[in-house]
Amino acid sequence: MNTLDSYIEEFYVHEMTDVDLNLMRTLALLCETRSVTRTAEKLYVTQPSVSYALGRLRRQFNDELFVRSPDGLQPTALAEQMYPSLRQALEVIDETVSGASEYDPATSERTFRILATDLGEISLLPIVLAKLETSAPRCGVEINPLDCSSAAQQLRQGSADAVICTPRIDAPDLRRDALFLESYVGLCRKDHHRIGDRPTLTEFLAERHIVVFASTGHSDADAVLTRIGKSRDVAVRVPHFAVLPELLASTHYLSVVPGRVADLFTRSSHVRTFPLPFEIPTVEVALYTYRRAIPSPGIEWLRSAVTAALH
Repeated sequence: MNTLDSYIEEFYVHEMTDVDLNLMRTLALLCETRSVTRTAEKLYVTQPSVSYALGRLRRQFNDELFVRSPDGLQPTALAEQMYPSLRQALEVIDETVSGASEYDPATSERTFRILATDLGEISLLPIVLAKLETSAPRCGVEINPLDCSSAAQQLRQGSADAVICTPRIDAPDLRRDALFLESYVGLCRKDHHRIGDRPTLTEFLAERHIVVFASTGHSDADAVLTRIGKSRDVAVRVPHFAVLPELLASTHYLSVVPGRVADLFTRSSHVRTFPLPFEIPTVEVALYTYRRAIPSPGIEWLRSAVTAALH
């Protein structure tokens, strides 16, 4: 059975003889927004219309589909199971109806949504924008904060077109394109008198540190230290890397950062790098996109453009 046949079978598995695509879109949006109000806004209909549609869906599938929770509507096991295939089926239909087979970046006015950390904004976004400025002059880019725990789901839901990150996301419905290798270094103020050119592990751990939230995906240093039974004395936790240069320049704290952005920091602030007194394996930064049954020409172009620019 081919992929499209399996989606059609999903629609008829509950003996539905006449599929209402509006109901299917409502179901998909409820899974994504977890809210009747936000679903109504996206569909440009009233809230009672969405509630009525949900009632029909519950009768057709003989399942509650959604239950109320403190975080909004919580999909039932059946709704969770149906959502990925349903989303892809709707995309197949939309692509087929639109007749989209080619993408012309020179005339497109599409806005691409990319998830990345502020490190990506600082060190990678300039390269990507330079590519888009020449190849897709009328397109836009929207960079949203990366939370590794929800990145895969955002790609599946269509709220993001691509993700650039270090942690590996192992999911069969996501495509992974390796971009480049990254290593880590220590960072401190230039005149830090206790940290020399090659500090020992004891000297490194004797200082207090500034740590960036683990949700950015850069927690390798602490993972290595934990494995050898050590830990850092954390003075400050921050959500972004961009604040590190000024914080370190005005204190005697230390931090661990990827080498690529460290070079930018040392050129713009009163900070310097030093080799870490323990080994962190080199990591691979990759681009993730969603595998669609019918590939989206625009996203395929974006994937090729970003991969070519950052390789």
